[in-house]
Amino acid sequence: MQLKEYQEGVLLKIDRYLAVLAEKRDDAQAFVEFQMSRGKKAEPVDYCREAWDCLNNERLLPYLRDKEGTTFVAPYLTRHDGLRRSIPNVCLKVPTGGGKTLLATCAIERIQTDYFKRQTGLVLWVVPSDAIYRQTWKQLANREHPYRQTLERASGGRVRMLEKSDAFTLREVGGQLCVMLLMLPSAARQSKDTLRMFRDSGRFTSFFPPEDDSGANRRLLESVRNLDINDLAEMGWQEGIVPGSLSIKQSLGNVLRLARPVVIIDEGHKAYSDTARDTLRGFNPRFILELSATPNTNGRHQSNVLVNVPGADLKDEEMIKLPVNVINEDKGGWKHTLTLAHDKLEELAKEAALFQNESGRYIRPILLVRVERTGKEQRDSGFVHAEDAREYLLEKLGARDEEIRLKTSENDELGDEDLLAETCEVRYIITKDALREGWDCPFAYILCILSRTTAATALTQMIGRVLRQPHAQLTHRQPLDECYVFTFDQDVTEAVNGVRKGLEDEGMADLAANVKAAGGAGDSRRITRRETIQRREAFSRLPTIFLPRVLHRDDSITDGYRTLDYDRDILGLLDWESFRFLQADSVNVDGEEKLKRTIARIDIDRKKEDSQTVLDFTHEDLAGLPDEGLDTAFLVRQLLDVIPNPWQGMRILSETLDILRKRGVNEERLYANRLELLQTLKLDLREQLYQAAEALFRRKLESGEISLRLVTSKNPELNWALAKSLEVEVSDEDRILYRKDGGPLEKSLFEKVYQRDFNNLEKETAWYLDTRQCVYWWHRLAVNQRSYSVQGWQRQRVYPDLLACIHEAEKGKYRFSILETKGEHLKGNDDTDYKRKLLELLTAHVDTAVRAGELDLGEEAEQMTFTILMEDSWAQELADIGVV
Repeated sequence: MQLKEYQEGVLLKIDRYLAVLAEKRDDAQAFVEFQMSRGKKAEPVDYCREAWDCLNNERLLPYLRDKEGTTFVAPYLTRHDGLRRSIPNVCLKVPTGGGKTLLATCAIERIQTDYFKRQTGLVLWVVPSDAIYRQTWKQLANREHPYRQTLERASGGRVRMLEKSDAFTLREVGGQLCVMLLMLPSAARQSKDTLRMFRDSGRFTSFFPPEDDSGANRRLLESVRNLDINDLAEMGWQEGIVPGSLSIKQSLGNVLRLARPVVIIDEGHKAYSDTARDTLRGFNPRFILELSATPNTNGRHQSNVLVNVPGADLKDEEMIKLPVNVINEDKGGWKHTLTLAHDKLEELAKEAALFQNESGRYIRPILLVRVERTGKEQRDSGFVHAEDAREYLLEKLGARDEEIRLKTSENDELGDEDLLAETCEVRYIITKDALREGWDCPFAYILCILSRTTAATALTQMIGRVLRQPHAQLTHRQPLDECYVFTFDQDVTEAVNGVRKGLEDEGMADLAANVKAAGGAGDSRRITRRETIQRREAFSRLPTIFLPRVLHRDDSITDGYRTLDYDRDILGLLDWESFRFLQADSVNVDGEEKLKRTIARIDIDRKKEDSQTVLDFTHEDLAGLPDEGLDTAFLVRQLLDVIPNPWQGMRILSETLDILRKRGVNEERLYANRLELLQTLKLDLREQLYQAAEALFRRKLESGEISLRLVTSKNPELNWALAKSLEVEVSDEDRILYRKDGGPLEKSLFEKVYQRDFNNLEKETAWYLDTRQCVYWWHRLAVNQRSYSVQGWQRQRVYPDLLACIHEAEKGKYRFSILETKGEHLKGNDDTDYKRKLLELLTAHVDTAVRAGELDLGEEAEQMTFTILMEDSWAQELADIGVV
């Protein structure tokens, strides 16, 4: 297979990384041996980090972009195996359709032969879903496929493909390149599959000493100390003491720990859970290579991105169809939409036939139809069912039955059919969710969404299925080099944004601007364009302005601080044993004991004009308790949004029910009033939770465990940098905000702000700030959820609205005022009270937030305040903090 230019560039980067890594590894080993020769103990050197830093110094690492749009080179994330050895771990960020699997096989060849100097061993290839598993297996198991041929070249023709149920021997691992495919759920210790993986199976005897040879078992366990042993708890294996008699589990999990595989993680961003990561690291891997289109998608830096391939590279190499055309008919229904998509398919089929006559290249355009229902028992008039779409294609649009396939979790009519073969007749594929990932057919040109309510979600999830260019080569016939999306009764802007979001999720955020809307006749919906807004000339030379975040002290990491994690640092440390229903002795459960049943009879009265529908309601009282009784498991599940631990929830519920029963409340009354009781219980517990969390937060704030501060780290998670330019989506209808008198704004930090980003109170506040002599500049912060935020003792973050830089002339200093506005209707509610308490508390502890080494709030800034502005008193509240 001929590599694309950008793929060759990726492999050159891998080659350089492996060369530096090998050099640093050898240096580290030489140092340890030298120290040992002198009788000294040498601490292990993190050669993986040193290699990363070396590449950074050579400017070979890609720049990433954080949530605020700031570019940075990410610091290296060290990962250790089960024996605390550093694991080389890097990520290839390659968009969907960019050949991640091909690059992975080429990387395996280099890792095995260039870095480890071996052609044998074990490769553990981890995939996230059954669809990707089957697709990857099909490719790697086929000896004629280029991916398999690359592995054969790496191993000298000695590849063996394995599944987790296969038995294999130590000799096979030592004499062949064994590639085992594993589903990601099998790497989660909570699953049944994992329990089987770590169970003594008796299938891998060649890897272990005889079970009755305690000495050999002990020696093996001393060298690989994270192996699972039989009856671990009973035999007292702890604190380095090896019991007199033990045997090691002959499980697949232990085999992996002994074999030390090279781990390939496909869709690496789906393996960010602590459970998955810890389990994979626990296999003692020699090397971890992640493949992902969107690493670090949740805003946290979690992957060492070695290579960042932009979508533009795929476009330049003719691997994807662009632009994406979104066609929406305002007044059409699903049948009309399907007809339009069918007509486009016919048009493309004619173009493809002409193209084949000219070039000899065969293309058979395929239409993907996304329906709302597929199950046998789900067909009704309220939703578009797969069989509805099939019947319409057959009976109204002239499609032939052999051209249509249904692809669902229950009915896979595609099977292993080769859709690219000239003998294949498939032109229509009807699905709901089965093609959301792991499906690859470059003949798919058209996506037709037959739903109103879920169209935006479907567009985001399925747009990647129609992006690949046939044969990775343009036809230079415009209709065949683009792809098409048909919707109906949608906001075109939302539909376009859904496609853009889909491109971002496929790793092609840089190509989102190529999406264009082609609405139906008379379509006057607003279409947006991307605009870059710079700072005003007066403020263009300001240094980088950092704002502090709420951080938690952590001496185990380099920076000494990390962002406050609500679940870990607050919720996880509460004394849940102290929680109980405080109103159990007095709560009112004296409602009706009897349950009621309502029966509605719907009929047609043909005697009345226009055969009107007649509704007849009857009500019945039911005696006694239903057979299922009080479902305590259901009630506990309802408590999980307050009490996240189900065991604690069950304890609290059981204690409550015992108290009520002692009060004489019978089972019938408990059942009839269970939902009202549950609501009161949740309100009571939520109030206890908030009080306990606030007390813990305040204690940690006083002790310094939690603080609002700047740190010298360049990690964007720890210091929020105010952007120097903004990328915004605007339309011709968006209006620029001017002063109240019609004049231009003078003190907004950026040269333009738009009215759509301000409610009335925010607008009044901005006008006021713009006319105050003491205000140096101001900025609208909370335009989106990626803006500046602070974390408190409740889960939801607080996103302030405005930032003002205030000049204190008498001191010659500046200070920052961070402002949160609240309408009069929100005065006194729980959310407003919480935000007020939090912001006042942070203001009182702001002394650590101003300066940290070379980082500060801005030139000559020495103070900052957090303030809530209420609609009826905002001007006075601004005056109270000196904005007059």
